[in-house]
Amino acid sequence: MPKLKRLLVSACFETAQRRRQCSRNKGHVICKGDKCLVIKENMSKNNYCMDCAALILQKAQEELNQLVGEMEVEVLRKPS
Repeated sequence: MPKLKRLLVSACFETAQRRRQCSRNKGHVICKGDKCLVIKENMSKNNYCMDCAALILQKAQEELNQLVGEMEVEVLRKPS
């Protein structure tokens, strides 16, 4: 069976080994030892503080819910 296509890009939570800047808001600082969301896009890594990570994950959840809703509508339209 073929491998399923991944919809989400490579993302994980890491503990910062050094001070980082949030990629969404340059005023947000990620201190050494803080958890942060790391998203790999193309050949680079973007770091997000936990406040911005929560917003990013919330938006992703909304988009996934919308896709699932659209799929359910299509399934209901098709005759069995």
